[in-house]
Amino acid sequence: MAGNVQLPELFVTPDRRIPRAFNAYDPALLPVGTVREPIDITASDGAFSLGILHLPPTPRGSMCAMFMHPRTQQTRPYLAPYLLDAGIAVWGQHSRHVNNDTDMTHEEVLLDVAAGMRMLRDRGFEQIVLIGNSGGGSLLGSYQWQATAAPDLRMTTDPAGGPTGFAGEDMPPADLFVALAAHQGEGLVLLDALDAAIVDEHDPIAVDPALDLFSPANGYRPFPQESRYDPAFIDRYRAAQRARCARIDALARTALADYADARASSDASDLTTPWARRATALPYLVVYGTCANPANLDLSIDPSDRPVGSLFANGNPFSGNSAPGGLARVVTPRAWLSTWSGLASRCELTYAIEHLDVPTLFVYPEADEVIFPRSQEDLVARCPADDLEMERLPHALHYLGMAPGAPDPYDPRAAAGEIVAAWLTARMA
Repeated sequence: MAGNVQLPELFVTPDRRIPRAFNAYDPALLPVGTVREPIDITASDGAFSLGILHLPPTPRGSMCAMFMHPRTQQTRPYLAPYLLDAGIAVWGQHSRHVNNDTDMTHEEVLLDVAAGMRMLRDRGFEQIVLIGNSGGGSLLGSYQWQATAAPDLRMTTDPAGGPTGFAGEDMPPADLFVALAAHQGEGLVLLDALDAAIVDEHDPIAVDPALDLFSPANGYRPFPQESRYDPAFIDRYRAAQRARCARIDALARTALADYADARASSDASDLTTPWARRATALPYLVVYGTCANPANLDLSIDPSDRPVGSLFANGNPFSGNSAPGGLARVVTPRAWLSTWSGLASRCELTYAIEHLDVPTLFVYPEADEVIFPRSQEDLVARCPADDLEMERLPHALHYLGMAPGAPDPYDPRAAAGEIVAAWLTARMA
């Protein structure tokens, strides 16, 4: 492409006002006297991760808040300054798969959570609160589910058939749980965002026009205009999304079966045979079209205060749908089944929530581009905790950036910090 080409209006995105460090605090906000201690963590299977323990200048009680996410950096959680100011210690840990979910299984990452929890108990913290932010909600919720289950009732295998080792794992349970802008689970989020029109997993432009979300004939209007889709189209589209997910699941399971057959072959030890290469060459899945949720373009679907567009595409779903760096773009079959398949993954908050009976707080941003009211209300309704609250944050985007049109001055993160700190302080032992 030559020269300074002016992109058409289609690719122009508005200022979404998402903070540059979207999931990290500004060190200048930490209370004076905060002590930060980096700590190496080694899981029971030998995998390495790292975290930072933040000790407040004036502790109140013996409470520590744990933040973790399957793949994003959580050593500097953006809510930390407000909790430290309230006298609550903060542990921010990243997983073994930080910034790379190509071969990530949630079941492995739960071993990292367990190792971090054991460290906190060894340090003498008497109350530990799990704060699951975004995809951290499904991760930490699943951990609490497994930690409170009898060892013989825990998951024994991941969706690809690999052993979890949970039955013999020391998994200290937490005392409280906070769902901070926590969606129903990564696989379920992606299921709603799969491009249902794609008919060939090897060709991202092979689409069924009758299911094309980005066709004006179906109700699409160029971003940042709002589209409008017929309810009958949405019903067909959602069914086709599930069918496409099932097709990808089948590709993943076939690849895993071929891999297992090769490894079981007696010829695999002979490096001159094709079996030897197949026994070490597990193929990758390339998943196109992962930013096509109709609700990001048609705000009449589960209405909320969210802006038009997707968090995962710098606003514009059309340009982000098959762009490099999209969700689950290149993954191994086991990572797909464990993390990104809305039909196969079991480490989803929508499943774990029914097992969370500790005091639980939901903090819901009302302009969230990922979580819509119906799914959040469903999670709250199915949570069995006797001590259960839900707080709404007006004018707040998914990472608690300020939504367009919000009053100034207003800081959704400070508002969330006050809510969570007050809720935890009231429950200190």
